[in-house]
Amino acid sequence: METPKELLDTLEKLGDDQFKKFKWTLQNQECLEDFPAIPKSRLENADRMDTVDQMVKKYGRNTMKVTRIVLVKIDENDLVKSLSKTKSEPKGPRAEIQQRNPDRVPAEDRVPAEDRVPAQDRVPAQDRVPAQDRVPADQKLFSVRTEFVNRVSDSVLDELLDKLLHRRVITDAEMQLTRTKHRADKARDVIDTVRRKGPGASSVLIAALCEVDPWLYTELNRS
Repeated sequence: METPKELLDTLEKLGDDQFKKFKWTLQNQECLEDFPAIPKSRLENADRMDTVDQMVKKYGRNTMKVTRIVLVKIDENDLVKSLSKTKSEPKGPRAEIQQRNPDRVPAEDRVPAEDRVPAQDRVPAQDRVPAQDRVPADQKLFSVRTEFVNRVSDSVLDELLDKLLHRRVITDAEMQLTRTKHRADKARDVIDTVRRKGPGASSVLIAALCEVDPWLYTELNRS
């Protein structure tokens, strides 16, 4: 099985700061789509080899799928593409689909439906996402709105705007208009604009905050 070696090679290409972001993302379930997070206690002092061990233990055959998700979250898209190239090239119609969508997870990395284990069986009780984190993302944003407006910095807001534009959650006109405002009004504009676009857009903002300011993300989760 090539997964541990391939994953270790990938982590060794990350600088120290990006490796810290990689581990932070693994600790926050909001950033991992449907996959469970790895507890902070298991990653806090983990080096790259320890992190590989923890990921393989936690995600099994889905390890590389989670790796791709995390790399996208921390804006390491070149590494995502290089991971795709290390796989054998698909043949036939699938090859055309893969070429059009280079970040698409190859079929061989997906878990067949009949092999999937119910969430309650595969996630240890201590690792399950708290009930308050399972509310729709737009409702989650509404619940932390006041704290977000009071705490988020101007520089973080600018980075969030860049990510929201890059992921097509907001338009260029919306970004430019929001940038002209003072910090508190800018924060209100960011969270309210995204929240009104629904749960999907709200999930993108939550994931972006997890990348840009993990400390604030964690504090808001405690609110």
